Amino acid sequence: MDGLSGAASIIAVIDISAKIFELCQTYVSAVKEARKDIQRLRDGVTSLQDVMTDVKDLAEDLSLSRRSVFSRLNQHDGPVQQCERDLRRIVAQLELGEGERRMRQFGLRAFKWPFSSKDVDKRLQVINEHKATFTLALTSDNL
Repeated sequence: MDGLSGAASIIAVIDISAKIFELCQTYVSAVKEARKDIQRLRDGVTSLQDVMTDVKDLAEDLSLSRRSVFSRLNQHDGPVQQCERDLRRIVAQLELGEGERRMRQFGLRAFKWPFSSKDVDKRLQVINEHKATFTLALTSDNL
């Protein structure tokens, strides 16, 4: 995968992270009982987004040593693509479903946070594993 398409993949991960943050904001204002879990997921995604911004900067640096680190991150079904896939799953679960759209047609608004605390723990573990991978790549690049 070339640098341009690789940078696009990283930008996609950053964009999806922002989408999750926005969806969490919607739930924070509508769902009172899950605020701590929502905040934890939102903070985890924001932290990953910060690391991915650094990875994007790495991708834009064309020096030979940095290119090899980036190519390993962005190989087919590599860390960048796996992260994007995992984040897309979270977005899909957070987005409003058809049932809720139908309820709005009748003037009803029912928001239910789709995750239990254990579900949030699992998703945060996945996010933190991705973050650790990218942080390690950034650190090894600076050695």
